Amino acid sequence: MTAKTHAAHDRESPRDQASQGTTTPVEPLYERVDLDRYVVMHDGPIGYIEHVHPVFVCYVGHPYPKADEVAQVHDFHDALQTVLHRAVAMRHAQ
Repeated sequence: MTAKTHAAHDRESPRDQASQGTTTPVEPLYERVDLDRYVVMHDGPIGYIEHVHPVFVCYVGHPYPKADEVAQVHDFHDALQTVLHRAVAMRHAQ
């Protein structure tokens, strides 16, 4: 079993977003911050993903030492969506 990690990508330009009729990216932004760790951003940092072969460990919260583990998945894209959905759910619960 192999896990694929995607390279970090940039936010779309406002012109591109306007042409699509949306103001939020389809996929949350992420950036590699350590050898096996990524920070997930959506209007600022919302969580982290750590690659601990063979899984991606999902954390919600910021900064990293205060983040809570919420899931372990086998696909990086699924990890991004998990962190985003859990962070949004936690914001609505407050």
